[in-house]
This record gives sequence, structure tokens and C-alpha cells, in this order.
Amino acid sequence: MVHVRGHGAAGWSLHAQGLPICIILTYFTWPWFLESWRIDETSSNAGGLIRWPVKLILPLGFALMALQGISELIKRIEALIHHHRLQYEYEKPLQ
Repeated sequence: MVHVRGHGAAGWSLHAQGLPICIILTYFTWPWFLESWRIDETSSNAGGLIRWPVKLILPLGFALMALQGISELIKRIEALIHHHRLQYEYEKPLQ
């Protein structure tokens, strides 16, 4: 088992930068999806598949990643307040 030092500072830095970026990207991709959904955009190929489900993946993915970032921040704040050590060890699955 290898212990990684300094993991806490790297985690804070990542969340401090990543969370606002996810929120901004969700904000800017949501109107792009809504416009596609409003006009019922379809592919120009034969059969004309609808495009809005694919365009929904971007804002939905960024929003879910922002929620995960908020969850990680709450976990780290709780660990700081109550002086808990976060568990990062990997356990090999039993097979």
C-alpha cells in the first residue's frame, strides 16, 4: 500500500477550480439544448434522428459533476471540522 502525501491541498485546489467551471459550462450549454429541443432539431440524414437528446448530455453531465464536486467539498469541510482523516486506500476486491 502506498501513502500519498499532500492529497488534501490538491483536492481543495481541484474543487476550487473545477466546481465553478462545471457551473459555468452548465449555464452556457443549457440554452443550446433548449433551442434544439424547442425547434425539434433533427439530423439532415435520411431518417432524421432527433438531436436534442444528445445535446442534453452536456448540461446534464456538467450539472452532475458539479453536484459531485459539492459533495466532495462537504466531505472535506466535515473532515476539517471534526479532524477526521479521509480514506483513500484501495482495497483489492475479493474474488
